[in-house]
Amino acid sequence: MSKLFFMLAASCLFSPVNGQIGINTSNPQGTFHIDGAKDNAATGVPTLVQQANDVVITPQGKLGVGTVVPAENLEVNSGINNSSGVRLTKLPSAAILATDANGTIISGNTESAGVSVTKQKMVSASPSFVLNSGSGAYSFRYTGTATVGGEWQIKVNNGVTRAFNIWDVEYWGQNGVGTSATVYQKRTVKSITPNMWTNLDDNYAGGADEYNVYHVYDLETGAILRFTCTLSDVSGIKESMILEEF
Repeated sequence: MSKLFFMLAASCLFSPVNGQIGINTSNPQGTFHIDGAKDNAATGVPTLVQQANDVVITPQGKLGVGTVVPAENLEVNSGINNSSGVRLTKLPSAAILATDANGTIISGNTESAGVSVTKQKMVSASPSFVLNSGSGAYSFRYTGTATVGGEWQIKVNNGVTRAFNIWDVEYWGQNGVGTSATVYQKRTVKSITPNMWTNLDDNYAGGADEYNVYHVYDLETGAILRFTCTLSDVSGIKESMILEEF
């Protein structure tokens, strides 16, 4: 026991004047301060680089990670723009976060709540333009080019091979040549293997005056996708896509 106490005492520097405890630092900036890399100066406020590996609890009970001056009850400074520095290991691919009745953070992706919208404005048709859903679980593209028709495709980015129910409603306009407009409808049930581009159906989308609305149902996860896509003959075939994920 005495050996353990000595080791703890050696690793901590205690200031009896203000009751502060510092681990790896003789210059604690809060009631409890850990200098992870033991790189802080003996006096003054640590630099931002030095604070990056620090953890502090202030006299007000605020916890700072990567900062010694937390402004909220919990503040995490990852030091990297657009990165929170917080990982919820058991809550991956949640496009929406919510809280339950107890205030616990949960996924907001449910059957009755949560929708994300992604879009691609009209560009020259090319398979290189890929539209991803808000969760990142699904991707869509058109295989044609500005002069050659192709297929609308889906790629499932996670999970296992599973069944999808796909409804296709296609409007083929007059295109300024006086032909009658046509409406095409088809329902397809198919098994889709993740990480492989798969045609949404066997309808060749080669026309330059087409408007498609696909309703795609992931029968395993319950996800619903509404994929609206357009081909238009504007100085070469142009494509545009709108993707809603429910």
